[in-house]
Amino acid sequence: MSSQADHGGHRERMRKRFKESGNFKGFSEHEILEMLLFYIVPRKNTNDIAHELIKKFGSLNSVLNASVEELSSVKDMGESSANSLLFFRELINYCSTVTDSRIDIRNISAALSFVNNCFRNEKQEKFKVICIDSGFHIKSVTDISAGGVRFTPVDFRELTKAVLNSGTDIVILAHNHPDSPNTPSQEDVTLTREVMRYMRCLGVTVLDHYITGNNGTISMRNCGLIHDMEC
Repeated sequence: MSSQADHGGHRERMRKRFKESGNFKGFSEHEILEMLLFYIVPRKNTNDIAHELIKKFGSLNSVLNASVEELSSVKDMGESSANSLLFFRELINYCSTVTDSRIDIRNISAALSFVNNCFRNEKQEKFKVICIDSGFHIKSVTDISAGGVRFTPVDFRELTKAVLNSGTDIVILAHNHPDSPNTPSQEDVTLTREVMRYMRCLGVTVLDHYITGNNGTISMRNCGLIHDMEC
């Protein structure tokens, strides 16, 4: 009973600390994870569990990206708790990638950040088309194709369907290099030329092509690879 009271008092102190600061500034990663576990493991010492998780996986980010099987192997977690952590991870991913109509793609920093989040935790290469409205805001983001770690072919039929369904005449292309830098390859440049030529036949302008790698996201236009490109 005394142990439960101690846990309860500790939790209240942690909640009060967060309430007073309004953010996680000054919190260690294991303390953030511990507080998340308050809502997943209500009757156990989540401080110990958080320490074990960080010790096993190395960081909060790695904990949230671990599989249910890996999480379940940690003492006092179990499959149910592991699935709850998976829920929080996917909620975070959803909130970071859901289309935000307020993003003005003329703000290159905001656009690059948005695209970088779209590819967060992707383990295979994917190609997306971002449809833009007349006010230069993001209208929709559609997965066109997925491949292996190093290459994904572009499905032109799916690309056409996504663009026509959006009713837009401006798009941005985006794909990722899961385990390598965002440096555009010659294949990336060639593919961009082909898609630009194809889109032009549909009356659609390809404004840019973003590439996300393990070092962030870049704009091919800003790299001088789209500006005045001969198509």
